[in-house]
Amino acid sequence: MKEEWKTHAIGRHLVDVPASAKLVESWDYGRDSLELLALGDDAQFSRLVTQREAQLKTPAEKFSKPSFVERVALSNGSVTIFSWSLTETEGIYMTDTYFRAGRRIIRYQKDAIPVANKEKAMIFLKRCSEKWREIPAGQMPEGIGFVVGNTILADNFPNYESWRLLIKLEGKPDVTLEVSSFVGAAEEGLRQRAGGILARMLGMAAGLSQLRNHARPVGPIQADEILVAGTQDGKRGYGFKWEAPGKSYSLAEPNLNVSLEVRESAYATNRESFSSDDEALELWDTLVNSIRLRPGAV
Repeated sequence: MKEEWKTHAIGRHLVDVPASAKLVESWDYGRDSLELLALGDDAQFSRLVTQREAQLKTPAEKFSKPSFVERVALSNGSVTIFSWSLTETEGIYMTDTYFRAGRRIIRYQKDAIPVANKEKAMIFLKRCSEKWREIPAGQMPEGIGFVVGNTILADNFPNYESWRLLIKLEGKPDVTLEVSSFVGAAEEGLRQRAGGILARMLGMAAGLSQLRNHARPVGPIQADEILVAGTQDGKRGYGFKWEAPGKSYSLAEPNLNVSLEVRESAYATNRESFSSDDEALELWDTLVNSIRLRPGAV
């Protein structure tokens, strides 16, 4: 790994990022979002749950009845609250679940649960509540699990999990750099999908050129990359894309994407992005080459 870079764990993968970058993360589990809340003791946890329960017990303006159904205790002090997603007559629940992972609190909201699936939802939530762990400060996560910030859901339950990592580079506000992953497979590879569009772009846009368009495996990960750059009014723009199409229902081989963009902005020069193609490519290659499945994650 390069100096002044660090290894970051997210989902079931590791990626190296500049140590000075600001990282913005989001995660979904079973297609529903996870929210990592601040450190909390028992009193704060109880307060969060009680506040949400009170909200659900207050009738909404358009309904005469409160949406609250019941509060259910889970393992390790976790709690889930069932409420009506729309109205009671439509028979669709939603859940607000507050998981405990050591001192950490994770909020998980799941929508559109038919009444007939309530027991199945409870089994799933109970299983999750038994699997959350806090990651000790300064340590890399070990073993099976889906990493969410400084916590890990230590399970390999087949599901449609995903994550997104936005990397805000220090001193480069004009650069948008993102890494993402979701369980699923693209029907076609990146170069198959982009071929015709790319040809038209290159033919229509003055100064637009193709830097790369080829297969770009990273270790065992099969992937493609397309890198395009262009100059307009003296400013250099970039559109980089790397994608591993993934395999259906595979936690170990999800669809992985990396994108880098420098587009039109309030900045008239490249001082807030890259001084040259070589600088852009060096950062891109270092990041893409570092992506790997965390050992033992699955």
